[in-house]
Amino acid sequence: METLITGQLAAFNQLYKEIDQIYHEYAKSKNISDAALWLLYSLYESNVPYTQREFCALWHCPPQTINSALKNLEKQGLIQLDPISGNKKNKLVVLTEKGTELTQRVITVLVLAEQRAIRGLAKEERDQLLSLTRKYVELLQTEVNKISDPSSESSMSLDK
Repeated sequence: METLITGQLAAFNQLYKEIDQIYHEYAKSKNISDAALWLLYSLYESNVPYTQREFCALWHCPPQTINSALKNLEKQGLIQLDPISGNKKNKLVVLTEKGTELTQRVITVLVLAEQRAIRGLAKEERDQLLSLTRKYVELLQTEVNKISDPSSESSMSLDK
């Protein structure tokens, strides 16, 4: 039974990494970083400006990664960082005209490709995919939280 579970986990993790690689190769083909791809994707999806902190929470990225991508996008004239009144630290990320044009060229076609791919699944399959993936993420988060707790015996480092 454990061998079956181990094999299923390996297969799942490899599929996850394969999906990640698909997006990485697409970003690379468009000469943008993975983080920049997801930043532009977010702005395309919502049409609402985000703060750096909101991007980090939404896409589960480290602040350094997002900050670096934002600086590069700003340097290229694709975004601007607008101050939020009453908050000097956080700024809203807004697409410039040049950024909007790039997003239309790069993200629109990607979203259309994703839509064509997901339409290859029946509605019930799409619902199951989302439901089961969400359930697995929640279960995994619970289990990893247990072993990440410093007071947990299983979280002890091997080199202690």
